[in-house]
Amino acid sequence: MKNFKNIFTLLVVALTGLSLTGCSEDDLDTNPFSQSGVNIVGFGPSPILRTNEIRITGTELGSVTAVAFPGNAVVQRDAFNNADGQNIYVNVPDESVPGKIRLLVGNDTVATSTSLLTFEEPIEVTSVSPTSGLSAGDEISIKGEYVYNIAEVVFTNGVTGAPVIAEDFTYTSRKEIRLRVPLAAETGTIKLNDGAEWEMEYKDTLQILQATYTAVSTTTAEFGQQITISGTNLHTVETVMFPGGVTSDFTVSDDHNTITTNVPTETKSGAITLVLYSGASITSDVVNVPTLAITAISKDADLRVGDEIVLTGENFDRITSVTLPGVGEFSNYKATSTTLTFTVPEGMTDGNMVLTQNSFISVTQKLVMHSDLPEQTIWAGEFTCESWSGNQELAWGGYDWSSVAAGTTLKFYYRKIKAGEWACISLRHGDSWGNLPDPIPGQYDLDEDEGVLSVAFPQNVLDDLVANGGLVITGANFVLTKVTVPLVSDEIDVASFSYWEDQSANISYPIQISWSENTGKIRIMRTGLADLGLKVGVSKLIFYKEGTGQIQLNNPNWGNPITDAELFDWEGEKTQLETVFTQEMMDCVTGTTSDGWSETAFIIQGDGLTITKITVLP
Repeated sequence: MKNFKNIFTLLVVALTGLSLTGCSEDDLDTNPFSQSGVNIVGFGPSPILRTNEIRITGTELGSVTAVAFPGNAVVQRDAFNNADGQNIYVNVPDESVPGKIRLLVGNDTVATSTSLLTFEEPIEVTSVSPTSGLSAGDEISIKGEYVYNIAEVVFTNGVTGAPVIAEDFTYTSRKEIRLRVPLAAETGTIKLNDGAEWEMEYKDTLQILQATYTAVSTTTAEFGQQITISGTNLHTVETVMFPGGVTSDFTVSDDHNTITTNVPTETKSGAITLVLYSGASITSDVVNVPTLAITAISKDADLRVGDEIVLTGENFDRITSVTLPGVGEFSNYKATSTTLTFTVPEGMTDGNMVLTQNSFISVTQKLVMHSDLPEQTIWAGEFTCESWSGNQELAWGGYDWSSVAAGTTLKFYYRKIKAGEWACISLRHGDSWGNLPDPIPGQYDLDEDEGVLSVAFPQNVLDDLVANGGLVITGANFVLTKVTVPLVSDEIDVASFSYWEDQSANISYPIQISWSENTGKIRIMRTGLADLGLKVGVSKLIFYKEGTGQIQLNNPNWGNPITDAELFDWEGEKTQLETVFTQEMMDCVTGTTSDGWSETAFIIQGDGLTITKITVLP
């Protein structure tokens, strides 16, 4: 240990204001004596011997009525050795301990030193007891020589340590100090210091008992209900936290074995977390609170305005808000504990109905409105997206997004790869996977193991797709099987062809069909033809043409012509030829022909015509 006799320790305190000197308006005043009010600028010597004189320097010290040394040793002004406006000379009381000096005016502390007063005598620690079976609040004894010069005892704690300062010791003498184990202490060694340069780590480990959990008085509780948590050393619990991060007030029993608290009104079922002063935590058994649940719905698809919908479940009388897709918050419903009834209002769209109980409890129900328009499939297949890290994407750079009407709802048909687990679809534009503009969010969480995600595309989003390379789909844990748009016109172009002889060679309009030149074997391969809502005896297949001649339809394996599907125009007076869908034609569309052929296609052949477009009229 170093001795610092007769050394004046200057302790510069933080200035509460800055003033300009007369030398230059750019120079700041760093003179600590220019402060207003009572301030301690410094004191010394430190370390010091008890009963020796110390000088305290500062500002406006003439108003100070007493000096309080650490350890509650107070020297009144009439016992000062000398004093003026900037200095106080006083002897350090023998009962002082390491710590901060305070200046008093009457009973009020008006200034506190920023550094610790420390003492010279060399500290020697000979024993610490007890070292085992300790709980927070138990008293330990540290013995030795000049141990009253110890300024701080720091107990082991996860990160910062758990200190006890000299002024909080329960007993102080030259040869012994006593102190209580702090609430934040954990098993480990203790470190001691004198507030200056001396420090030591005691050789033996202190075994400190931690809080434990044994039971909760009930695992089925009502909101606001009082419950009891049992365990040991529960006085070391700083916070009782319910699911959702909601804290509650609590009391600890005198024997430290129980905590009494109330279930907050804003929480959900789950384990209670007891956060200790040390920063560690322990958890209780799961406590279940009454929770909203949907078990059945009278009708969730093909809904029309005016339909009455009845949901069955639990705790519907606890609902605080109902939100309908396309409508927003909705209040015109009736609820009992087991049922919720409402009438489909004007403006409701496909999407999730959300029932909210509190900030942490809500449930959703998928609702699909009736549509008189059939859907047109714009993509179909098996796109598997396992995870974001897989960097998987499906892109439609070539799709004509400018042809999609503003407000059109696209439907994304999916199934989860892993049922019951979280999944999402993310919609972005084609250039660098950039985010689509509002109101399209970054991702859509998928609620069902197999279902349909419906997303309305406003004009600004469609413009973004046109300008930025089309649509990109990515996400996690789903298989995309189909994407559709509602039909926005009567006739639907079904142009998707391949040569019979070489199915991989796509062709486009115009199509010349000629028996003699062997160009009449063209197969219509329209993806999703079966999804267009076609009806036998109602829907039509229409060929727009130039020239004179004949069109004949064959089934997918080019076996036999389809009965009543020969179209003639030998005079060349018509611009289009059409036929109403027969059952035989529908079998080709759905892949259920009598010979077992499963492809959804037609073969067209004929002679003498140029086909400029092929459409269907549902």
